[in-house]
Amino acid sequence: MVILYMTNIIDQKIDSNPLMVVLSCQKNEHLWSKIIKKNINNLIIFCGDPNLKSNYLYKNKILYLKCEDTYDHLPTKIYMMIKAILDIDEFSSITHIFKLDDHDTKFDINIIGKIKSVITKNMDYSGQKVHFQYQKKNTFQGDNKWHYNKCPKSSIWYNKPYLGDYVPWCDGGCGYILSIKSMKLIKYSLSKKEIYKNHIYEDLMIGIVLHQHNIDPIKINNIIIGDK
Repeated sequence: MVILYMTNIIDQKIDSNPLMVVLSCQKNEHLWSKIIKKNINNLIIFCGDPNLKSNYLYKNKILYLKCEDTYDHLPTKIYMMIKAILDIDEFSSITHIFKLDDHDTKFDINIIGKIKSVITKNMDYSGQKVHFQYQKKNTFQGDNKWHYNKCPKSSIWYNKPYLGDYVPWCDGGCGYILSIKSMKLIKYSLSKKEIYKNHIYEDLMIGIVLHQHNIDPIKINNIIIGDK
């Protein structure tokens, strides 16, 4: 069976209000001041803190989430970030988020304008680098051990390959854009309890959930320098 995916669309530009969400962890706190000094209004950094008394804490452009802060919990961290953004009044006017990483992506003060320039009316999920893989469970021939040597030894994912489904997804190392519509679908389609058992790759998890709702990724022109 041949499955076709649209990589580019001609669509109507909209007046968007994107928020940059920079994935980090507390051990990388030394990077935060440099990111914040870029003086980009619509930018936050998010990380995990399992000792929080509430589900999240937002202060001084840092969003702390009640979850583990290690590599194997990245999917949970992404999910909880999305839930928090949808819940925080300060972000009620946000139309999209652009997820980036703290240390291996490069961008400048003009990034918000660049994001706005690529967002169109029907763009619910997009990124610079799109993997157009479609493989059912246990059939993928690529690198399903990408997380090896990144997870703590106590993790269920330590030296355990990912054997789940693959669908078209946006590579997290080059950033991806989600609309509020997609964020709400992700919020209501996942549960924190199940994520850790089923997902090790946060970017692929996003693709899997949205694919279930007939939303596949759209490739955009490069607006940042990613890790690939």
